[in-house]
Amino acid sequence: MATDSEIYRAANLLIQEFGEMAPIGAQVKADQMQDRGNRAARSVWLRVARATQELLSESSPGPAALN
Repeated sequence: MATDSEIYRAANLLIQEFGEMAPIGAQVKADQMQDRGNRAARSVWLRVARATQELLSESSPGPAALN
């Protein structure tokens, strides 16, 4: 089982490489793991996908930043 720090490290690497497409890439990997029957890996990739979404939402400016 991957630790939270490993999940966020992977999420940061995906964001560095793929930017806003990182959550989609992680979801694709999760789907591939499901197709292979690897539930544990699928679970890890779903956690990475959620972490990428969280990190991207924290880094993007909200509506108040537009004023």
